Amino acid sequence: MNKTMKDRRILVLIICLFSAFLISVAFAFKSGKFFYSFSSCSAAEVITAAQENPRFYIRADGTTMVDGKPFFPFGFYQASWKSAEDNPIDHIREIAAGGFNIVHASAIKLDKYEKFLDEANRLGVYVISRPDFSILTLVNAFKHKPAVLGWNLADDVDNGKRTPEQVLKSHAQVKAADPNHVTYVTGYTNQIGSFANCCDILAIQTYPVREGKPDLGSTYSMVSIAHNAAVKYNKAVYVNVQAFDWATAKLDKYKNARPPTAEEVRNMTYQAILAGAKGIIYYSYHYRGYGGWHLPDNPELWEGMKSLVPEIKQLSPMLLDGSLTKINTRTRDIFAGIWELKGQALAAVINTSYDRPQEVTIALPAGLQSAQPMFPNRPAGMFVKDGKLFGLIKPLEVHIYKLEK
Repeated sequence: MNKTMKDRRILVLIICLFSAFLISVAFAFKSGKFFYSFSSCSAAEVITAAQENPRFYIRADGTTMVDGKPFFPFGFYQASWKSAEDNPIDHIREIAAGGFNIVHASAIKLDKYEKFLDEANRLGVYVISRPDFSILTLVNAFKHKPAVLGWNLADDVDNGKRTPEQVLKSHAQVKAADPNHVTYVTGYTNQIGSFANCCDILAIQTYPVREGKPDLGSTYSMVSIAHNAAVKYNKAVYVNVQAFDWATAKLDKYKNARPPTAEEVRNMTYQAILAGAKGIIYYSYHYRGYGGWHLPDNPELWEGMKSLVPEIKQLSPMLLDGSLTKINTRTRDIFAGIWELKGQALAAVINTSYDRPQEVTIALPAGLQSAQPMFPNRPAGMFVKDGKLFGLIKPLEVHIYKLEK
């Protein structure tokens, strides 16, 4: 390494550490460990302090790790604090009672947010936090709170208002101040991959339901774009699946919009997982602004989403540690894949069409003799013959099978 390169690394390190306050400098030198990350976000090298055993981190396959164990985040945005009608503590209690394990929330006032984080911890719900003030102020105030999973660096990160270099700088500052938690950004365009190495968690929004019969299969496409970018850097991909009504935007172009049905949400959820999602944070349980939205005011959708919780819990070991093989069905609107783990196998088959039932044939790993539906009262009917999974998939159906020898 030449002297110029050494000087350059030292300069970048000093800038990152001083911007993260003196306490971060003390921690970094005490730890005595540093790692070098070469980012697609910038030609520059970024050096951040590393903690030997962080409580929260992203495994090389994109899985979120909590206290050394794999974790599948499954929950909601709680996206408003400013209205007198909002009661986020009541909301998180309802979310926890539904069996969900994570909330993305906004911090407006430090004292109120501390109470919120304490209640989240009592309920066993982790929190990704977004501040309405300096991110480092939030980090340094609450990085000791056990409910904290991570910090949101940027919403709509790919809207053209931020450069990857700016987000990368924020990531470096936050990681220097708090290497024990993860960073998160979310976006909505096919340019999301530009930010893949600017954070620990790259989240992609999929909100295709407006009116009529939308392109529901765009969920799989968008998540695949994010996943293909993130996997290059061993980052996690979360998905913000639509659980709101575009009509609340009060814009003429959305005046005929409708909320998604429970069937559409289930379809998008499994598309996201099959495309590589390692966490789902629905948007949204609640928000104010425009006309506002409160999910329980739509009881059929709310009950349908709560019914997904036991499914995800049952599937989580396979989703977190299994090996996924995506299947090219060569059939329009049909997505499929097989997970394998310790001699067990699981198949998912999804039809994203609103009006086309499809006959599907999928080749299986050797030795599998039968397909048992995983969940009662869910679509089923496929069977195994001659080493292949056969059957009819009706519009919008999601089939999940345990494959057996």
